[in-house]
Amino acid sequence: MDDTAASQPQRLDGRAAFAAQALELVRGSRSELLLLSDSLERSLYGGDAFADAVKAFLLGSERARVCVFVNRPQEALKNVPRLVELSRRLSSRFEFREPSAAQQAGGGNRSEWLLADRRALLERLEPESLEARYWAQEPQRGKLRAEAFEALWNEAQPAQELRSLGI
Repeated sequence: MDDTAASQPQRLDGRAAFAAQALELVRGSRSELLLLSDSLERSLYGGDAFADAVKAFLLGSERARVCVFVNRPQEALKNVPRLVELSRRLSSRFEFREPSAAQQAGGGNRSEWLLADRRALLERLEPESLEARYWAQEPQRGKLRAEAFEALWNEAQPAQELRSLGI
């Protein structure tokens, strides 16, 4: 098999293609989902099917976890209410974080990506981009993205708007 072909991403055009691939990526995950997003766009992550897939993923294994770094948590709260509610019920395995003051001052991160089990990666270079790339089996790239995510995550702060019930 040609190694260069294995490292070439599949190109996806449009939000519907991104959303469909994100759903399949979640359904195929076994232990970890890392999601980096600007505002968790409703058309990508706000549907019942996506929330149901995340729920099934989390309930499918005691070790499963979801970490979501979101630049604009106030918008995310409006965009993905089912995911927010799910995170509140499974808070030990599903967490949202937002940029720290230092990260915000530095301009933040503009790319959007979902990484499953540190091997499958779906990304858009800009949140408003209609073009995305998908790597089904790319452990080296996944390892690098996971390290970058963890660096952001460790400096970030819990997204308060997405944590509490507001009671």
